[in-house]
Amino acid sequence: MTPIQSEQKKPGIRKERASKARPHATPIYQTSVYDYPDLESLDDFYEGRMPGSFLYSRNGLPNSKELGELVAGYEETDGGLVCSSGMGAITIAILSSLKAGDRIAASSDLYGGTTSLLKDELPRFQIYTSFADSTSPEEVERAVHNGAKMIMVETISNPTMRVCDIQEIAEIAHRHHSTLLVDNTFATPFILKPVRLGADVVMHSGTKYLGGHDDLTIGLLCGASDWIARAGQFCTRSGVIAGPFDCWLAARSLLTWELRVRQSSLNALKLARYLESRKDRISNVYYPGLDSHPQHGIAKRIFPDGLYGGMLSFDLKDGAPGASRFVRALETITLTPSLGGVHTAVSHPGKTSHRNLSREEKNRIGITDAMIRVSVGIENYDSIEQEFTKALVLS
Repeated sequence: MTPIQSEQKKPGIRKERASKARPHATPIYQTSVYDYPDLESLDDFYEGRMPGSFLYSRNGLPNSKELGELVAGYEETDGGLVCSSGMGAITIAILSSLKAGDRIAASSDLYGGTTSLLKDELPRFQIYTSFADSTSPEEVERAVHNGAKMIMVETISNPTMRVCDIQEIAEIAHRHHSTLLVDNTFATPFILKPVRLGADVVMHSGTKYLGGHDDLTIGLLCGASDWIARAGQFCTRSGVIAGPFDCWLAARSLLTWELRVRQSSLNALKLARYLESRKDRISNVYYPGLDSHPQHGIAKRIFPDGLYGGMLSFDLKDGAPGASRFVRALETITLTPSLGGVHTAVSHPGKTSHRNLSREEKNRIGITDAMIRVSVGIENYDSIEQEFTKALVLS
């Protein structure tokens, strides 16, 4: 009799049936490594005979695999890759695709961190960038003529809220055998799915609207399976990976992603219209849902559901002093150098996201000391307008 058989015959001990139940929510796989029973199973893993298996957290984890697949489904791409942050995702996209001597054509009004990476860091690796106004296809075409292997644009630019014609830029990219990467953080797939217009790769700073609660840092890339496989290989080798808990938080947040984007977009349109009516205190309002926006026609065409996102910016007439007084006058709305949370927050692009740009560079893309960027939350709209009204009076 074996020890197990002997144990089962003891009084009060019975053999348990294997449970057929499974977790309703994916557990957090808080492990850095997996155990293997023998050397042969290691060969099976490395040689692809154990699909769905894991080895070491830097090579991937169940939580990151799940998140990548889910976001790829939203963006209608074959694959998704999770990285440690939005900037990590952009870095992986560039360095896994380009080599020394290659060029990038980029929108001149990208997020400041992206611009600094392109302008100040990549030249050390002999990867150079030509910047162009992405709302001008002619300028983009000229930039690509320099031999650009990649084009980088944002669906809605940060913080000037410009909207480019992605379909036209995709045609330019493909004529020149370039990869079109679109940062879809501001819009999300519920406002626009860039691959439907010809984009090759879609990037998200999942820290923002995807996470939505200001409690995680993560980035994602979505694209064709072969492109994602190469980017994933480089991500593993460079260690730009996300931990299981942030992946789990992000996957949880996907359940309300669309609801949050929709409500913040509806609130933002109302707030933009209100701010535009306050010509006594405000000189410019930047929001693609306004008829006065220079690219409203493009936005109306490529954003088919009439949603224009939860982000807007405006310039105060009293310049930098007015912006300072306005921020001080806010009570529950916070000065927060990020965006996409459920609570309305403001930031000052000149002092945060685009701080590293020279004054000339800021002026060229329209960022002034009077500019306030607003991440509109999902609160009751009346409470948002009331606080803005009071702050405008006090500023």
